[in-house]
Amino acid sequence: MKKLILLLKFIKTGLTIRNLFISILGGISILLFSFIIQFFIGGLDNIEWNNDMIFPIIMGALISVAIFEKPITWEEYSKKNK
Repeated sequence: MKKLILLLKFIKTGLTIRNLFISILGGISILLFSFIIQFFIGGLDNIEWNNDMIFPIIMGALISVAIFEKPITWEEYSKKNK
């Protein structure tokens, strides 16, 4: 039971407001980048929102969190919170 509580606390440390803002801004930046590419390729008539735009948003969020968040290992976390 103690390990389960420690695991839940470990997951909770990743769910912060800072990570939320980083992932939202990363998703928006990749989405704007794809719109700019669409504009240069086809002009204003080619810019459209479709169901395929969720993938760049998710990728931008993952890349931004991976770049800006300092990773912590399970061993470091368990040593801090014993």
